[in-house]
Amino acid sequence: MSDAPRQTALHGIYFKLSALVLFCTMDAMVKGLGGTYGSFQLMVFRSGVALVPVAVMIWHAGGMRVVRSNRPWLQALRVTIGFGSMFGFFYAFPRMPLVDAYAISFSAPLFMVALSVLILKEPVGWRRWTAVGVGFAGVLIMLDPWGIEFHTVSLIILAATFCYSLSTVMVRLLSRHDPDVVTLFWFAIVGTVISLACAIPEWIWPPPMDWVWLLTLGLLGGFAQILITRAWRLAPAAVLAPFDYVSIILAVAFGYLWFREEPSWTVWYGLPLVVGSGLYILHRERVRARERSKSLIP
Repeated sequence: MSDAPRQTALHGIYFKLSALVLFCTMDAMVKGLGGTYGSFQLMVFRSGVALVPVAVMIWHAGGMRVVRSNRPWLQALRVTIGFGSMFGFFYAFPRMPLVDAYAISFSAPLFMVALSVLILKEPVGWRRWTAVGVGFAGVLIMLDPWGIEFHTVSLIILAATFCYSLSTVMVRLLSRHDPDVVTLFWFAIVGTVISLACAIPEWIWPPPMDWVWLLTLGLLGGFAQILITRAWRLAPAAVLAPFDYVSIILAVAFGYLWFREEPSWTVWYGLPLVVGSGLYILHRERVRARERSKSLIP
């Protein structure tokens, strides 16, 4: 038997990590541009430009006939929840330190693991629960949430995080019925239309250089969405969830280099726990893949 089927979960992890790099870069750009442009206008570029790589996928897949969904109502619910999540993050990033926003958003893995059990009926062993808990403890140590001022924007981030988690699990569920390109297309097209309608009253025409930044923002988000959607198809949500912690490294770096946000000294104490939890999940997946391969040998 080919090794490919045994490596799908590992490939999902690699896709997830690549997507995180792109998403973190996009989030930093949203924070930087958010002082000039409204959330809906930024979302127009995020969703509209993302249609370019999605259109290429549709063309390779055989044209517009492939975007018909086998679960249209489930797709509509996923688009609604995903749009709410995107708006929450795009609204909050310019209004609070990037590292603080990520601190709250790191509740996502706990949401996703729980939702994957309730909605997807995926088995989650005690080792993975422990890894998630250790990773979350590392985030708490690094970001010192007791020092974060929990105001309205913090609650918006928390609500957006829950919507993101639910949307993630729903993509995993939809992957049983629809190809990736269907989910990507409907989220991009509906998100673009709604964002544009909301942005028109307060639209600000960008100067030439800002067009470059805004188009780059959209391309980063588009390619990241393709990668993350593929990752959700290849690996269970409970396996992928702990790797969200890795993006804190980029959040700290962007926060300092772009916005002069100083990370707490506790970052260096929590970082080994965060990285260790993700590496442990990767190790456990390799062990399980090896055990499955042995069970197939007659």
